[in-house]
Amino acid sequence: MPDSKKYLDKKYKITPDFKRFNQKNDIFNRSMWDDTVNPKHFFKSYDITNYAPKKSKGFDHWDFALRNASWHLTDVVGEMKFEEEGRVEGFTDYYSIHTQGPPTKVDLPSIEETTRRIKKVASIVGAGMVGICPIEERWVYSHNYSRKDQANPTLDLPATMRHAIVLILPMDYDLSKTIPSALGGTTTGLGYTNSLSAANALAQFITNLGYEAIASLNDTALNIPMAISAGLGEYGRNGLLITPKYGPNVRIAKVFTDLPLLSDKPVEFGVKEFCETCRKCSDACPVKAIAADAPQASPPNFSSLQHITKWTVNAEKCFKFWVGMNSDCSICIRVCPYNKDYSKWWNRLGIRLANSPLRSLLLWLDGKLGFGKRHAAKWWWEKK
Repeated sequence: MPDSKKYLDKKYKITPDFKRFNQKNDIFNRSMWDDTVNPKHFFKSYDITNYAPKKSKGFDHWDFALRNASWHLTDVVGEMKFEEEGRVEGFTDYYSIHTQGPPTKVDLPSIEETTRRIKKVASIVGAGMVGICPIEERWVYSHNYSRKDQANPTLDLPATMRHAIVLILPMDYDLSKTIPSALGGTTTGLGYTNSLSAANALAQFITNLGYEAIASLNDTALNIPMAISAGLGEYGRNGLLITPKYGPNVRIAKVFTDLPLLSDKPVEFGVKEFCETCRKCSDACPVKAIAADAPQASPPNFSSLQHITKWTVNAEKCFKFWVGMNSDCSICIRVCPYNKDYSKWWNRLGIRLANSPLRSLLLWLDGKLGFGKRHAAKWWWEKK
């Protein structure tokens, strides 16, 4: 039994009744078949010919133009096989754009050196952090889902895949300050575009070595438990991965592979203790989708995992707010005290306070100094 499995079982009180998640029940997929989840014009707005500007700042033609441009490659590449095969690669299906590798496998050095080289390559292709974990079947979706014909077949990752290389892609800090806005949605789009590039480049590199590799974004398996297993961060009240290097302002990608690698171990740096004190995300959520109380074993609806004790965001409330804006929200990222520019020494000092008995002082300073305050779109456009 991997150390990460024991850790997660104990940390989140995962019971024997826990079952793999059916991708069909993801809130975005539910909007395709469940009449109680109405996407209205949300998805259509990502086609610039259908965008609807608003009087609210951050939702004009310039803002939507940039947001939609940031999503362009992810959407085009992801839907290349939609009409013929119903695939939405990166969101309901893993990527299949790799070219074939050589007939022979490269001679590998030691497993330690192989792991070091893989992490170096992950960094050079764009990952801000990288970790490795064994693939636990329970985090792999039980069923796939087709947005084209509503098919919901069993999902089985090839048994040869033994490890997941988990990549952390930082999002833009300044753009996150303008959330919620169409302009702020640009940081999400760029995060996915960079994830697409990094995951596929790394998968192709491994394929070029003669081994198997599959690039994946939100599809195929749950990102956050794999990232925790790979030692890349902790789980926060806002339902997001909190990393020690970028806070929650990240996207997660992964590459499944049969390449022999060393796994990392989960880390703790005080996030749970801080989130138990802090309520900034739950207080700031306009629709109260984020729990203000203690972690619960029962989720608010079937778009979340059951038989696991954790903070769970109400996906139905959250998505309804997104639909009303025609853009993603992420206020919970903007206001999180872990959302900082850690290239600054004072912010690195701040995270040390957050992860110490002085966390209440950091929480007070965070509000006093105006961190997490929303900035106008005009501020971003005019900033040099």
